[in-house]
Amino acid sequence: MLFRDLPDGSFLAISQPMHALVSGQMARAWGAPGFARPEPFEEIATACAQHDVAWMDWEASPSLDAATGRPHAFRQVGARTHAPMWAAGVQRAVASWGPWVGLLVSRHGTRIYAAYSDRHRVSPEDAAAADTYQRQQGALRAELLARLGATEAELELAAALVAVTDTLSLAACGGIATLGWSGMAPLAGGGEAPLKLEEGDGVMTVSPWPFAAAEVPLSWTARRFAPGTRWTDEAAMRRDYAAAPVERVTARLVPG
Repeated sequence: MLFRDLPDGSFLAISQPMHALVSGQMARAWGAPGFARPEPFEEIATACAQHDVAWMDWEASPSLDAATGRPHAFRQVGARTHAPMWAAGVQRAVASWGPWVGLLVSRHGTRIYAAYSDRHRVSPEDAAAADTYQRQQGALRAELLARLGATEAELELAAALVAVTDTLSLAACGGIATLGWSGMAPLAGGGEAPLKLEEGDGVMTVSPWPFAAAEVPLSWTARRFAPGTRWTDEAAMRRDYAAAPVERVTARLVPG
């Protein structure tokens, strides 16, 4: 789950699978000249849209963060919970959408543990869970690559598109401050280019512009909570979250 705090003191809660759908909207608009548009594109775009399939059960029954009085933000869920959940999500992806999507969901998980290794090693239990995921998923990806007849280079190019659309979607849904960095876009000739993001009222500029269209409309849903909303009881928080009104949010990506 991620949050966007609003000027009036209220906040929006966005589920991880919903944010992932926004990644998919971006992926399907991807492909300005000079930027990589890897194949098989349909499966890769599906992986962008479903990369957080692992969170579905957690989002239906979120845990309470006593420090904030809100559900845990996604970065506050440790690997002892997160890693087994992600491994199950890989199996769900393979079963639902096939080996390419499962392969990319698996690879995205390893990127998370590599990029945020300190956060996922705050306790021996978290470190052990992260290491187990990396070891087991490495073996699974080798099997899936062989099954597909795909190469590591093809996997890495596709995984780069999943990663950059994930980053851009987090910025669009939760605000640029959610990130701390801009994201790297894969290039057609190899390598990656850093993207510069600037945020306005319902508009985010992206430079250089990696999309095929002149602008990219985005749409997602979120639950709004009144200013000062906090919980001390997890069961009450879950009931209130499930009953909260769902509203549609829109934004646009435009060239910077």
